[in-house]
Amino acid sequence: MQEIEIPEVTRKRMAGLYQLLKTWPGDKITSAAISGSTGWKDSLIRHDLWLLGFNKGVSNGYRRDELQKAISLALGIETDKESEEVSNGGRNCCIVGLGRLGAALLDDQITEGSLFKIKAGFDSNLYRVEVLRSTFPLYPASEMKRVIKELGIEYAILTVKNESAQQMADKLIDSGIKGIVNMTDLVLKVPDGIKIQNLSIMNALNMVI
Repeated sequence: MQEIEIPEVTRKRMAGLYQLLKTWPGDKITSAAISGSTGWKDSLIRHDLWLLGFNKGVSNGYRRDELQKAISLALGIETDKESEEVSNGGRNCCIVGLGRLGAALLDDQITEGSLFKIKAGFDSNLYRVEVLRSTFPLYPASEMKRVIKELGIEYAILTVKNESAQQMADKLIDSGIKGIVNMTDLVLKVPDGIKIQNLSIMNALNMVI
């Protein structure tokens, strides 16, 4: 499916709006309601929707199904395919790095209701693997390639220390990972075709100053 070229910040907001619409109780939603739920300004919401080519708003709001379809088309989300993937078990993910940040994510409920399923966690520290408790299996980093292949894992959440980030990213890519959510402060170098989403907490804090 051809994706519309839109700014990254708009893509992030529209991805958030897409998730909001999936649980919205009514058939319509206003820009004021979106603003109240997200904190985004009304004018910014309308501008984002204009960039998507969506101009079907009326005085009493947008039709939820039409807006959700427009966002799915713009972001390359295929709704029918998504429903099929959820019924088939979803898209498999893993967490790499089980320090304080990674350990805080050791609960598969964080992806509950989405098409993503966390199937494994990895760490180079064997003690952490043995001691930490999780709702999914934990493995030494040395078993990453085998486990990723066996469990059909496609995406990874990277929470290792900055100095280990590139090395672990390289291992993930060599293991067949298609996309990485990078929660380190390091800018990763990856081949074409590998998707990276940077979610550094420090970088995010710097952006709100």
